[in-house]
Amino acid sequence: MNNKRYSIFISSTFEDLKDERLAVQDVVISSGDFPVQMESFPAADDDQFEFIKALIDKCDYYVLIVAGRYGNPAEDGMSYTEKEYHYAVSKGIPVLVLLHGNRGNISANKCEDSLEGKERLAKFVTTVQTSRVRKVWTTTDALKLAVREALDNAKATKPAIGWIRGDTLASSDALKEIAEVRKENAKYRDAIGHLEVELALPPIPAGDDPVEIDLLPDVLIESKSGGSTSGSYARLRCTWIGAFPIFYSNLKWHTGDWNDPTPYYIESDQSCASIGAAFAGELASFDTEYLFRISKATFDRLHAYYVEVGLMVSEGEQPFTEAAQRFARRHRINGGVGARPVIVEGSIERKLPLAGKPEEEEDIPF
Repeated sequence: MNNKRYSIFISSTFEDLKDERLAVQDVVISSGDFPVQMESFPAADDDQFEFIKALIDKCDYYVLIVAGRYGNPAEDGMSYTEKEYHYAVSKGIPVLVLLHGNRGNISANKCEDSLEGKERLAKFVTTVQTSRVRKVWTTTDALKLAVREALDNAKATKPAIGWIRGDTLASSDALKEIAEVRKENAKYRDAIGHLEVELALPPIPAGDDPVEIDLLPDVLIESKSGGSTSGSYARLRCTWIGAFPIFYSNLKWHTGDWNDPTPYYIESDQSCASIGAAFAGELASFDTEYLFRISKATFDRLHAYYVEVGLMVSEGEQPFTEAAQRFARRHRINGGVGARPVIVEGSIERKLPLAGKPEEEEDIPF
């Protein structure tokens, strides 16, 4: 029996979808999960958005309901519903998109009344359904069924951490098993303590050995027009040491509190975007900021190498050693000779978003 329960964040515009939000909430509760939504704070602002981000961070799945309204845009031109969506995507939270299948039949008082609002909504719909599975609905009952099917499938194919009662594991049988495991572990630790085994560590590549770096496309949302631009996929090749100046100049980190045991923290998500854009910028004739990123796995690989060769430290007041800072200064002095990457696959391009698919398209199963 599965005793795990999940936190489900429900996101949509507010006034036009009160009944639909309540219906989705009922589905979540009937499934034994916890709905998370901002019913008490329908008027969003930037301060509240920081609180919403903290809630999304703790959720296992994100349900987005889109109908006839885009929502009031913030100062950057993006509605808070869209800001929530992009934040959930950036955190890797599974997103379940529920699009209204016949927006032309939605009553006028629940639709955008301005041309600008309709254009923003159309672009948002294109964004959420491009390269992402989604379901369509036209009635509240259809929405409830779509949400239930989407959640069941997401739990089966994209299992999340979830929550479990503290007393669920506290049965006598479980405690006995834990005690037996502890005894076995103690035996193994005692045996290993008397062994003298010398394990050979894998070799570290030389600084001038080649390394391939995949650039992944990122999406830039224009604050005024609401339009979006994306980068392209490309695989670059350079040397390990040749990649370091770009890594050094674009790593995002900050210092912790004075009594913090780890004095500095690395912002890995921001670093992946900044480093990826910088690599692309070495080969592009246009501004690559916000259009490219490297994967977290690539970032961790580069970071581990630079720690192993003594250019970075795991803990300290800053991530880079004095040798690394000196190397970066020398690199700036000689103008970056020897650090320029080459493209071995794909291309460095700036792309417009793909046109949206017709709304009457057949459902795509999760």
